[in-house]
Amino acid sequence: MGRLEQAAQLKYRSAPTRGRYRPKAEGSCVVAVGRVVIVGAGPAGASLGYLLPQIESTSVYLSGLEIRSNGRARAISACDSSIALQECVLAGNRVDDVHTEGWGAGMLCIRSSVRVQKSLIAGNNVQASARSASGGALNLVNCTVEIAGSSIQANAVYGSVEARGGGIYCEGSHVRMWRSRVTDNALYGRKCEGAGIYFKDSSARLGGSVITGNGIADGRGGGIFVRGHSEQVVVDRDTVVRRNYPDDFATE
Repeated sequence: MGRLEQAAQLKYRSAPTRGRYRPKAEGSCVVAVGRVVIVGAGPAGASLGYLLPQIESTSVYLSGLEIRSNGRARAISACDSSIALQECVLAGNRVDDVHTEGWGAGMLCIRSSVRVQKSLIAGNNVQASARSASGGALNLVNCTVEIAGSSIQANAVYGSVEARGGGIYCEGSHVRMWRSRVTDNALYGRKCEGAGIYFKDSSARLGGSVITGNGIADGRGGGIFVRGHSEQVVVDRDTVVRRNYPDDFATE
């Protein structure tokens, strides 16, 4: 039995006493607790869509979930939902503008409540050959977001026109992040903004966190870039923002 088929079976074994994990959920409450691993290692061109969570108008709690599509799909997408990740790993996932929109390889969330706790989102990348791209790890639009005790690490965005939010892209969102790390994320494009975190018309409070080692090939805001309402983005004194390239903080 191939690893894709094994993963398909695992989704029904994840939480025998707490409910079942379903890769696509709509209009319900879904709970996944326990060790669930989804790995994309099938033949080239095989679809992973039936394995990866696509969440709409749903409340979802995921714990101990690991998604590695080996560069073949986005890990999670959520719209008009509430989603919480506890001790999860989203790694090695990828989106491009050929098969889907070039946003959010780890998670794409729209009009949702998002909580990421004690989780790792690493090594995901977005590639756009004909347009702008954003959100290597997280792409958040009109969301309320809490990130705690988590690591956003070594994600990348490649945009032929513009690239934004190598680690996290936030637009029209409210974000609270504490005791977390945003490190070694990167942007590549003709115009780049916010290799670590990009905020647009958003509010945020960043406490007890580390934002370092993020870089841009050509642009501004290696650590943090804020477009619009910069006074609403608060970086507490106990948050370290340093050693980002070419700068730590930029606004427009």
